Amino acid sequence: MINQLMAALYAELAAEEIPQPLAQRFTLATVWADLARLAGEPVPRDVAAVLDTPIGFVPVAGPLSPMGEYTPVYAD
Repeated sequence: MINQLMAALYAELAAEEIPQPLAQRFTLATVWADLARLAGEPVPRDVAAVLDTPIGFVPVAGPLSPMGEYTPVYAD
């Protein structure tokens, strides 16, 4: 499944004329969001938050809450 999703992502990037898609640098958040989209799954809330947050305010870590979620701690 991972290889199929990665191949689909590669095909999209190539179709959009991204030069040398395999040599590009992407954040984990952008790859995660695209793979979720290609799989027809929702983008996790924390991933979407990173994509919508200006650089310097990205949640980088935090303690695990009793509900099993991480509490974001923002970078300066």
